[in-house]
Amino acid sequence: MDTQQPKSYKKLQVETASPIGLVVMLYDRAIVLLNKARKEIDEKQYEVDKASDIILELLTTLDKDKGGEIASSLTNLYNFILREITDANSSLKTKHLDNACKILSELRESWESVKDNKEIDAKSQDHIVNNLDISG
Repeated sequence: MDTQQPKSYKKLQVETASPIGLVVMLYDRAIVLLNKARKEIDEKQYEVDKASDIILELLTTLDKDKGGEIASSLTNLYNFILREITDANSSLKTKHLDNACKILSELRESWESVKDNKEIDAKSQDHIVNNLDISG
């Protein structure tokens, strides 16, 4: 998860990524932002808005008609993650961010494991990620 890549390189990665690759990139960025927020909470400075935006993007782009039970489970997980972020923001307790990062890391690994599967990738072509800035 190299977050120090030049913006033009990151932009090219986003533009050329498969739909599943984009989901993995969103997980990567949300994890980085939550870890950053955890550090900032420890230092009494925090911002989790961008991580919340990414989770909302993942939530709103779920296709519940085609995704069935998996989409329903992801909806529940994303809503839980959003609650954890909100709780961390209001209580300044990093355990909530740890919970969110753990779930996101496990989801990311699952998506990463199917990313190169051409059959699954072809089925996900209708998954559209809006113009969300994951660069910084």
